[in-house]
Amino acid sequence: MGWRNDNMKDIIEIYRMLHWHSSYGEQLFGIEAAKEIDDLSLLIQPMHPEYNKSIWDNCARVLYEKTDDVLSPYLAQLFKWVEDLNWPGALIILDRLKIFSGQELKQPLESLVNSIMGSINEQDSMWLGNLSLLLKNESLRGELSQDVKRALEVDRG
Repeated sequence: MGWRNDNMKDIIEIYRMLHWHSSYGEQLFGIEAAKEIDDLSLLIQPMHPEYNKSIWDNCARVLYEKTDDVLSPYLAQLFKWVEDLNWPGALIILDRLKIFSGQELKQPLESLVNSIMGSINEQDSMWLGNLSLLLKNESLRGELSQDVKRALEVDRG
């Protein structure tokens, strides 16, 4: 069955299948269908009034399997997803970012960290703490500037 991004009716049907109250089999079918969606922004924390956070875990599972090249245009939105690790799917996205090419992550992560540092508040401090978990990505760690590494390594405990 082909799912077309230009047909919102199909997207809503995929969202219905991805819902955490759908049967396990239906969720698996929804995940397979969602893999055919070209516009990944439809899977990044969708805020459909009926499905919203109830589909985020399954959306994250679909995104996890995408290549770095496919995900690269969406890095800013993926970083935003890990702002709060209590959000459904956030840990899955964090795990995916940990294995992302450090060279690809460097520029967008450095830009984000520098912008957060310009106006840091309690929420931003938590976000930086979450982003600091990306330092487990050795490829990324070797690419980042010392200033950004220091900003991410600050103890926020």
